[in-house]
Amino acid sequence: MEITNHQKQLAYEIAIALDDMRSLAHHEKLVGQYAESYLRETLNYVMNLPREKITNSRAAFYIWLIHNNAKPKKKHSRD
Repeated sequence: MEITNHQKQLAYEIAIALDDMRSLAHHEKLVGQYAESYLRETLNYVMNLPREKITNSRAAFYIWLIHNNAKPKKKHSRD
C-alpha cells in the first residue's frame, strides 16, 4: 500500500514522539490502515499516561492499543 507524504510525515511524528524510530516502517503501515484522528487520539492518551502505568514502553503500549481497540478505516477514506 502506497502512503501519501502527509501520512509519511504523520508516521515520522508518531515515531519521534514515542522514541521509536526503529519501528518507523510499522508506523507507516498503521497510518495507511487507521484514521489519523484515531492515531493522534491514541498517541495523546499514551503520552499523557504516567510512566508507572506503562509496563513496557510507550511505543509498545501505543501499538497494542491501535491493534486491539480500533477498526481499520474504510478503503476509500480520505482521513
